[in-house]
Amino acid sequence: MSSKTVECNIHGERSPTFVCHHLLKGEGVGFNVGYDPDEPDALYPDAWCDACEEVVDSEGEWNDRSEAFADIRLLCSGCYCETRERNWKEDEQAVIDLITQSFEYLQSVQESFKKDFRLDDYERWDWNEDDCKLIFSNGGQAVVECDIDFVGSFSHAGNSWMWAWANGSFSEAIKSRSRQIRNIGEDQNMLKLASAVWYGDQIDGWEMTAIMAAHLKAIGAYRTASDMGYVYMIIKNARWVGSKQHNL
Repeated sequence: MSSKTVECNIHGERSPTFVCHHLLKGEGVGFNVGYDPDEPDALYPDAWCDACEEVVDSEGEWNDRSEAFADIRLLCSGCYCETRERNWKEDEQAVIDLITQSFEYLQSVQESFKKDFRLDDYERWDWNEDDCKLIFSNGGQAVVECDIDFVGSFSHAGNSWMWAWANGSFSEAIKSRSRQIRNIGEDQNMLKLASAVWYGDQIDGWEMTAIMAAHLKAIGAYRTASDMGYVYMIIKNARWVGSKQHNL
């Protein structure tokens, strides 16, 4: 165990997080977060319940009284995610409606994108994060070039989703627009949109991709695979490179 991790009896070695003591055994007590200005994209921001939020509001700040009421405790990141899911308040039907409408949009454009650019015909794909490009090629020759935004990634190891905006290994250029979905989540109190990392599956990845595609009016979406998991992206525009399409 390093100085930057804690050992949990349930989840093993994980990142440390801090929450008010009411959240530990609470259910549906609300889940409010505060980001350190130096870490605006923190995976596990400090969290507290609605009762703590009321005390902070009445005091006008975090002070001795509000801190004593919160009695902040240490949790591993695994327990943090479970605690967040148990206490978060959201309009479940609004989330379902958003996903349904977004999937309808993506389905309406995806088939045309795949057919028009013959996505099943290429030997390989490559992306360039700094240029925000996805390239499909045959025989070492680029055939189709796409302008892309990363949505997020799914990890096989953790069975978890991570939004692109929270992934420090992605370039700012390719992940910046995913923050628009984070803003929607924060405004409408939707856990999966507002939270950097959460337990999920591959279908969740497509749902989040559909939401971002619909919001940004993408022409399609794509998912690349590796041994570690999948990276999901939306396609803003696509074009043939030269006249290579005539050689397919």
